[in-house]
Amino acid sequence: MRTLEEYVAMIPAAPPADIDRYLDALGRKPLAITSYRCISRDDAESRLDCEDFRADLRPSAAIRPAALWCSECESWYLAEYVPAYGTPCRESMTYQNTSGVQVVNVEQDTIDKKRNGETMVCPLCGAQTQLRNVQELRYGRAAQDFIAVPTVAENCLVLTQWCIERHMYEGYRHTERNAINAFVVDGRRIIKLAHYQYNAMAGSWRNLGTWVQRAKLVDDIGCPKMYAANLPDLGGTGAENAKLWEYMEQSSAAKTFYPVAYLRLYFKHPNVENLVTAGLGNLVGDGINDEMKYHYYTGLAPQTAAPKLEWVDWKEKRPAQMLGMTKQELRTWREYGLGVDCLRTWKELDTLPCGVSFHDLCAAMKAIGAYDTRRILREKLPMMRTLNYIERQEQDLTQLEDYWRMAAVAGCDLNQDAVRWPKDLRTAHDRMSETIQYERVSGKCQQAFAAMTARCAGLTWEHDGICIRPAETPLELIREGSTLHHCVGRYSDAHARGRIILFVRHTRRPERSWYTLNIDVTSKREIQLHGYGNEFAHGKKLKIPRRVREFVDLWEREVLAKWQLPPEQKAKKKKNKATQAVA
Repeated sequence: MRTLEEYVAMIPAAPPADIDRYLDALGRKPLAITSYRCISRDDAESRLDCEDFRADLRPSAAIRPAALWCSECESWYLAEYVPAYGTPCRESMTYQNTSGVQVVNVEQDTIDKKRNGETMVCPLCGAQTQLRNVQELRYGRAAQDFIAVPTVAENCLVLTQWCIERHMYEGYRHTERNAINAFVVDGRRIIKLAHYQYNAMAGSWRNLGTWVQRAKLVDDIGCPKMYAANLPDLGGTGAENAKLWEYMEQSSAAKTFYPVAYLRLYFKHPNVENLVTAGLGNLVGDGINDEMKYHYYTGLAPQTAAPKLEWVDWKEKRPAQMLGMTKQELRTWREYGLGVDCLRTWKELDTLPCGVSFHDLCAAMKAIGAYDTRRILREKLPMMRTLNYIERQEQDLTQLEDYWRMAAVAGCDLNQDAVRWPKDLRTAHDRMSETIQYERVSGKCQQAFAAMTARCAGLTWEHDGICIRPAETPLELIREGSTLHHCVGRYSDAHARGRIILFVRHTRRPERSWYTLNIDVTSKREIQLHGYGNEFAHGKKLKIPRRVREFVDLWEREVLAKWQLPPEQKAKKKKNKATQAVA
């Protein structure tokens, strides 16, 4: 049993010398800045004799000068200062500094004018920089990154998590490199050492002053950026046969490399390395990622639980048998590159449906995903015909099922192929919607609709210029469908039963239709989200704007996840006349 001092001695005193360049290669290089300040003409003349002064790029020496410094080449030069424009409407209001500079472009013989905050090219080194006034650099600008560095010492694998902070001020820059945590793999044990502790309330790291050994192993390193420029040889360590670096290579593209969680799984089930040897490291990483535990409201980093991967038969040794497949099925599975959700779908099947091969099942899951494939199997639809049809029509399964539902309501004979599989699904869908959307809604449905809307009033929300609210009347649904050219006008019954419709609109124009969201309030699951024409225009399938998608995702986390459907209020029974007379 080693002591704390022995473990601390294994931790490197400094990260690799090229760790900054390695982070830059990963795309983590902070944007360089060009600082500027207004100076006097005398100060400008004195700077001309300084050693670190590179150029005088003022249009004229008689104008007001500015001293500029580029953080990329760390050089000074002169330019013309451009005063700020605009004043605040009230004294209590402030505005962004809009001053700037004018720099002579020697190569193009022009004068480039840039304002504070704009991107400019350094005339000395050619780097892309951001122009910043020195008032905004009073406390500097910092870029913070965390990266794990693997080393081997005393036959122990050490994963040290480093915090790299690159600070930029006016006239100089410096980098701080601090070791935050360390995980030491000693034999079949993993010891966690902490030098800093994250303060969730302050959002910062507190220095503990010395290394402390944690009594409980909490894997908060998760899926880190890994320094892979010089991976150590794991021979002689507890992870010698774990295929750790092979797992990293297979899962790095999907960003599902969890080194500590994988080693915990390996020490419990050593045959997991057989899956990595078979090239299924990305599948292992997806499984670990699905079992992660997040702490959304405490500010803590995501914590990775000791993975179980219950869909693996750990009693077996061969990869195909571990996944419940034959060698040929595993070969087909790897060709399609399917993930954990598809594997669970395969596990749920006792036997394949009649006429469906394993190759057909993989093709379906690759094309439409595991969820829609389960829907096809659950509803006993002809798999390959359905798959080929929706691919040829460039529509999704929801669109086809919605058409079938409306055709059944309209009394059409779905046993006829021409009705069930129309030549143009979109046209048939719209025509069927127009046929029945103006049918009279029963009074009972209207009452149930209004009651459900009242129970869902707590789902109304507004954020960042976008608002969402439940539909109030069946007439609103019909108008929404008519405006956006989709089928929501026939969803009155579904809304009354709990598969409600919500309108996503601009806050400034809440009366104008924009996007329509369908939610099952019982399971709190999103069914569909569509805009004009179900995102189909000019023969092309369009994408939902990123802003709308992020708003709906945020609403589902912040509002829908915390909301509970209020109980239904039952109407009071009326007393009959005979009872009233006796009373």
